[in-house]
Amino acid sequence: MNKPTENELLDQIRLGSTESLGAYLELRKGRLLGFLRHITGEHLLKVVELDDLFQEISASAVTALPKIPKDELDVDRWLEQLARRRVVDAHREHFGAAKRTNNRNQMFSQIGSGEQDAPAFEQMLIASITSPSMAVSRNWRLARLQLAISKLDEEQQNIILLRYRDGMPTAEIAKQTGKSDGAIRVSLSRLLAKLQEELVDKGK
Repeated sequence: MNKPTENELLDQIRLGSTESLGAYLELRKGRLLGFLRHITGEHLLKVVELDDLFQEISASAVTALPKIPKDELDVDRWLEQLARRRVVDAHREHFGAAKRTNNRNQMFSQIGSGEQDAPAFEQMLIASITSPSMAVSRNWRLARLQLAISKLDEEQQNIILLRYRDGMPTAEIAKQTGKSDGAIRVSLSRLLAKLQEELVDKGK
C-alpha cells in the first residue's frame, strides 16, 4: 500500500486524524528541528535537547488537535506556534528566577534505578509534559501522574522509564525493545499525549 502524500496527510489532519498528524510530524521532523534550532538560544541548548523539545511539541499537537478549529488549519504555522510556546516555557523552566535551580541534565544525574529515585523521576516527567501555566498544585498532579503511569502496560512503562528515568536515546531504546527508532518516537509521542491529557483534563 502506498504511503499517503503530504497533501493527503494534511487533508486527514484537518479531519481530525491524530494518526495522520503523527505521520506528518515524522515527515516534517527535519524542518521542525531546524526551526527549533533557529529560535532556541545557545544557552538553552546547553540544558535541553532539540529531540526532547520535538517530542513534547508532538505530544502537545496530538493532544490539542481534537479541540481546535480545523477547517482552514495551516498545519505548519500551527506547529511553529506550538514550538515557540514550548521554547518560551523551556526558558522559564530553566532560567526563570522562581524556577528550580537544577536543570534537566542535573536531574538526570540524580536519577538512579531504585524506588527511592521515583519522586525525582516523576517530577522530571511532569516538567517535560506541562507548561508553567499548568503547574498549579504539582503534588496533586504528581499523584495523578503516578496513577496514570500505573495504568500503562509493561512495555509502555518500560519505554517511559528508559527515556525519562535513564535518559536513554530513542535509538538505544529501539535496540533494546526490538522496534524501529521511528516506532519508539511515535510511541513516546502518544504516551506523553496520553499522560498530558490525564493531567490537563483531571488537573483543572
